[in-house]
Amino acid sequence: MPVTEPVKQKKPGRGPAKCTEFNKLRKHGKIPLKISDGEMAPCCENVEMFTTRISWILKHNADMSYYRWTDVPKADKDELIERVRGDLELDWDLYNHRMAVMKALHKRFSAFHCGLHKKYLSYGSHEEALASGSILVNPLVWAKLCERWGSDSFKKISNQNRENRKKHNINHKAGRKSFVRILEEKKEMVEKMNSLEPEKRTEESVAAIFREVLGHKAGYAKGLGEMVIPESTRERDRQRDKEYATLVERHQKDAEYHKPTVEVMKGDMIKMMERQLETDKILRWLLAE
Repeated sequence: MPVTEPVKQKKPGRGPAKCTEFNKLRKHGKIPLKISDGEMAPCCENVEMFTTRISWILKHNADMSYYRWTDVPKADKDELIERVRGDLELDWDLYNHRMAVMKALHKRFSAFHCGLHKKYLSYGSHEEALASGSILVNPLVWAKLCERWGSDSFKKISNQNRENRKKHNINHKAGRKSFVRILEEKKEMVEKMNSLEPEKRTEESVAAIFREVLGHKAGYAKGLGEMVIPESTRERDRQRDKEYATLVERHQKDAEYHKPTVEVMKGDMIKMMERQLETDKILRWLLAE
C-alpha cells in the first residue's frame, strides 16, 4: 500500500494590507497631518497611517522595475505625489511638507524593493523564482527584477554588502563618528549650556551650541537627523547682516539724538579753555611784576 506524504499546510499570515482604518477616516475627508516647522516627518497620531498609505500607493501604482528611486522618471513621481496629496492634508507651499512626502516615497520605495528581493531569495533557485513569480508585481516587472538579481554583477555587490554587515557587532547610527566622540560632544554641550545664565538658555542658544560643537554641513543638521531642516548658512548670514544693520541704525539715531548736547558741551569746553588762557596770562603778568 503506497504511503502518502502529509500535505503541508501554509501558515496563516497577515495578507496584503487593505488600509481599513484609512478608508474609515477617508470617508470624512482628507487625513489630517501635523508636520512641525523645521521637521520633515509627521508628528501626530496619524504617522503610521501616513507611512502605510504611501506604501499602499507605491505597491499599487509605482513601476518597481526601476532599480532606484532616483531612476524613476519625474512624471511618474509627480503622479505618485498627486495621489498622496489627494488623500492627506498637506500645505504644498511649505518646503518641509513637500520634503516629508518625497522622503517617505523614497524610503518606502527602497523598502518595497528590499522586500521583493527577499522574496526572490526565498526560492530554491533563480529558475524557480522566475517561474513562481510574485503577486506584489506584474510578471513583466518580476522577470526584469529577477534578471537583475540573478546577474553576476548584482550577486557580487550583494554578497560583499552581506559580508560587510556580518562584521558589524553594533548597529552604529552615527556615521563615521565613534561613540567616544559622541559622549565627548554631549559632555561639551552640557558644559556650555551650564555656563549660560538661566535667562539665556533659549532655543537659539541651544541651536548655536549644536552648530558650534557638531560643526556645519550644508543641507543637514548634524546630530539632529535628516528630518530636521537645518538653518542654512546663507539665511544665518542674512539674519546676522540684518541684526548688524539694525544695530548701526540704532547707533545712528542715538548719535543724532545726542548731537545737540555734544555741540553744547564742545562750546562750553572752548569757553573754559579761553578762560583758562586769560587766567594764565594774568598769572604770568602778576609774576612778572
